[in-house]
Amino acid sequence: MQILQKEKVLSAIINCHNLTKCHVKEGKKQVILPKTSLVVDQGSMLAITGSSGSGKSTLLNILGLLDQ
Repeated sequence: MQILQKEKVLSAIINCHNLTKCHVKEGKKQVILPKTSLVVDQGSMLAITGSSGSGKSTLLNILGLLDQ
């Protein structure tokens, strides 16, 4: 997953560090978001890109408080 960010302005409105999300599938632990950090400053624009299954939707669900 790659996070592209432009135009840093003022203070952070999203700030998370070392966020990790895991699933257990067939008795094996799968790490979906390994120690992911993100800072989004007020007024900035960003795009979250990546291949299918890289954790983009999982990250947005966590940030939107839809998932833990």
